[in-house]
Amino acid sequence: MLPRKVWAAPAAANPYLADIAAAEHLNDLPPSLLARLLYQESRYRPDIINGETKSSAGALGIAQIVPRWHPNVNPLKPTDSIFYAANYLRRLFDKFGTWAKALGAYNWGQGNVGKAIDAHGENWLSYAPTETKNYVTQILRDVDEGANV
Repeated sequence: MLPRKVWAAPAAANPYLADIAAAEHLNDLPPSLLARLLYQESRYRPDIINGETKSSAGALGIAQIVPRWHPNVNPLKPTDSIFYAANYLRRLFDKFGTWAKALGAYNWGQGNVGKAIDAHGENWLSYAPTETKNYVTQILRDVDEGANV
């Protein structure tokens, strides 16, 4: 069997990798999980990171934070957003117990994931929107190997 290629952050992520590694370590996240989440959110594109481009939901910055739901962080300050996103992801993991559920909640919202779990148990992801299914499966596919996600 061929060894699986491990996901590597693109060159555009280089200015943020030290903060990402520190935030992952501080919040006890699997290696590369936050880096991969941030790639999914912003692709490390400067126009997204600086707020020139925002999502239809009003999400801004490297971690695509919606200020309305997260008023205690400036989403346009990458360092602040990176550490906030890591801490938030850790809190979601502590609440839901798996990285899949934590990622789902980061993308779809805690309430939606909680309702899906209540209604469908461990099969909750099958009932999530396509965007959330892709979000969770793509991130986990890329960081699962060797990270015990």
